[in-house]
Amino acid sequence: MVVNRAVSTVLDASLAVLLVSAAAVALVTIPGGDQRPPDPDAAARTVLASTTTAEYQTANGSERAVSGRVGTLLAHAAVADDRSTHSRFAGAVEDAVADVLRDADGRIAVVAIAGDGRVRVGEQPPPGASVAAVSYEAVAENDSVDITVRTWSP
Repeated sequence: MVVNRAVSTVLDASLAVLLVSAAAVALVTIPGGDQRPPDPDAAARTVLASTTTAEYQTANGSERAVSGRVGTLLAHAAVADDRSTHSRFAGAVEDAVADVLRDADGRIAVVAIAGDGRVRVGEQPPPGASVAAVSYEAVAENDSVDITVRTWSP
């Protein structure tokens, strides 16, 4: 009995080595890791529920310190900005929340909007970054406030 082969064993082995090498190169050169941004809902729960203290000087020169949850302070600061009152308070809240964001991750930005009042804390995401966001509604001094938390991938 005679068996005829269409391809030689040497050619089969060479092709197998070539394919395995190409696969190894692809695994090494393709960047790994998750390129999706961190979960904005988890970031929002962490950041907005954190507590902080905003210290500022009133118009009459007295020192004030207000402590509370980040979400509550942002809502009150946005309402104050909308009413054009307590601009020092809004600035103090921005500074205090910036410290919380730095401690959290650094790739988080928060915006609170009440009417025409706006309080923005955190850096802008870099161009080309994958961004995810979640919004919550809060109430401060009987005004509705929208708070948006954005996260992005590195």
